[in-house]
Amino acid sequence: MITIKEVGPAHFEMLAELGRKAFYEAFSEHNDPDDMQAYLDLAFNPETIKKQLEDPGVTYLVAYWKDLPVGYAKLKQSDVPEKLAGKSAIQLERIYALQEFVGKKVGKALMEACIRIAKTNNYEAMWLGVWQQNERAISFYKKWGFIVIGTKQFIIGKDVNDDFVMSLDLNQNGTAKL
Repeated sequence: MITIKEVGPAHFEMLAELGRKAFYEAFSEHNDPDDMQAYLDLAFNPETIKKQLEDPGVTYLVAYWKDLPVGYAKLKQSDVPEKLAGKSAIQLERIYALQEFVGKKVGKALMEACIRIAKTNNYEAMWLGVWQQNERAISFYKKWGFIVIGTKQFIIGKDVNDDFVMSLDLNQNGTAKL
């Protein structure tokens, strides 16, 4: 059974380790090892995660399988993409499951919780960036009603990755067609 919990600063070490492992599993084969290591050291540094957890504009959710953390999501108040100008929108900056738990409804449980939080806080839209070559993730987001509204770049060391920017209208959608 999957349980979703919002976590705070006391969980920074667990979250840094979980985030590092999930990102590495998802993208290490597509990136230069040195670039990947540098990105992991920067993005998943425990002190960086602790500061994010202390930020009232950031919400971290962790998915637990029994008592084991197996996935997480990060919601963040941020500047909105141009196509969402004038709307109250929140960014789904990260949503990952450990590789051995992909396909076991961890992502579904995390997305349901993210949408619930966004709607409870009266956001009109949720947006995210997803690597254009990550067909599995794009398909997952489309099932939830996300649509492509633009592009942006995501840089890992020397690698410049082209991402789609996708958004979900929370007034009309927010339930998966799974």
